[in-house]
Amino acid sequence: MGRPVVVGSLRFGLMRHPNLDLEIYTETPQVAQGFAVVAELAQVPGVRQVFYLNAMDTPDQGLYWRVDFEDEQGDLWDIDNWLVAHDHPNAGLADGLASALAAKLTTEQRLAVLTIKNASDRANKARGVDIYKAVMTGGVRTAQEFEAWRAANPPAEIELWRP
Repeated sequence: MGRPVVVGSLRFGLMRHPNLDLEIYTETPQVAQGFAVVAELAQVPGVRQVFYLNAMDTPDQGLYWRVDFEDEQGDLWDIDNWLVAHDHPNAGLADGLASALAAKLTTEQRLAVLTIKNASDRANKARGVDIYKAVMTGGVRTAQEFEAWRAANPPAEIELWRP
């Protein structure tokens, strides 16, 4: 269907909750193609739920499927899949962020990110990019500092920040 790219916290070793983020690049995102793949995925043992969102007419400009998968240990994974065009205005944005973080994130900053993520409520969690930005540009090191930083720095709809 397209070229999958692993993005998000798994990519740079900062995953706290069982979550995988994928961007799948294709010529033109097609709802029917996506659902054909999801129909196969839904038959995999452990798949509990699939959620779909058509965001083609939003700044995200893509088709989104979240697959909730329960592994053999009983952990529930959310697998986020964005199907976007090769020429998407923000194509490669998450990939670029991953490369920049890998190159610039210090050990102390990594620990701060994980500390904040550990304190985060999964149901109301902050976007990873907002945590990375707060830690790297705001000197934030604790969950309380992050909440204060986030209140003073509301997140952009599409975050274009790079370290």
